[in-house]
Amino acid sequence: MAIVKSSLAALTVAALLSATAANAQTINLGLASEGPGSAVVEELLVVARAPGPAIWLVEKGGSKLYVVGSAAPLPHQMAWKSPRLERALDQADLLLTPPKASVGPAQIAGFVLKGGAGLRQGMGDKLEDELPPDLKARFVSGRTRARKSASEYKNWQPAMAGFLLLSDFRQAAGLSEAKPVSTIERMAKARKVKIKAMGQYRMSAVVSSAGKLSKDAQLACLRDALDELEYDGGRPKTIGLDWARGDLASVRSRYSASAAQRCLARSPAGAKLLEQQIGQSASALSDVLNRPGVTVAVVDLAFLLPANGVLDRLKASGATVTSPPD
Repeated sequence: MAIVKSSLAALTVAALLSATAANAQTINLGLASEGPGSAVVEELLVVARAPGPAIWLVEKGGSKLYVVGSAAPLPHQMAWKSPRLERALDQADLLLTPPKASVGPAQIAGFVLKGGAGLRQGMGDKLEDELPPDLKARFVSGRTRARKSASEYKNWQPAMAGFLLLSDFRQAAGLSEAKPVSTIERMAKARKVKIKAMGQYRMSAVVSSAGKLSKDAQLACLRDALDELEYDGGRPKTIGLDWARGDLASVRSRYSASAAQRCLARSPAGAKLLEQQIGQSASALSDVLNRPGVTVAVVDLAFLLPANGVLDRLKASGATVTSPPD
């Protein structure tokens, strides 16, 4: 059981990069107090919305790339339709999905043998006994809502425990961290469209960075995770609807850096890892614009919307970025 839990923790740390951007400030999606956002996005916000999530059309030479902006988690049972996405997939011969973690048996074994790469508590320590009173109360409330006992998290450092709890809560609340990517993959498979991840990142680098968090950063990461849990918990029936309607103005008002992004940015190498992720996504999209045909890509809105995000980088490379025709 300990090995299974350690393996789960390793995968959870790897998921810190599933929706990341350059750093904790530039991930914010354009609130006025944070300074200017992406010029590309500002231009497109005035375009009348069609049904479905926001999609951009990127063209260069004879190539077309439809970019779907994703925003996990989404309610597991939420139904949404997008005629534009269906038409794009009907034309496409390739679907690009977000980068995946490179996880192998050797990495999992190494993680376990090293005691969780600095993410586990010392022998005999119990997480809740070490927390400040305010955080302990919030953590107990969160795990109660997730229907979990204290023993599930007692051997983990605060940051790791926070993200394990957040994932457990979302599962209990019917929120899916795999959507909308998994849904769009099924749509592509039904049309026999080839599916390819935009790249891989080494889990070991993420684990190593997260394991070097200071004590204060550990507690800050736990607060971030609990903030996100409480936000999700306050909107169990409405979360995701703004995304499904393509209402970017509403999404921008709430969709800032995720708890995982803010936490990773606090680690010594975190900002570099986050920058690598946005750069990897932009590079993969630029590459498909050099081939003929139609491609659909799913990219987290935290990559797309900030200044110098993916859309801005594609435009800077000579591509034309517009709202797709209705």
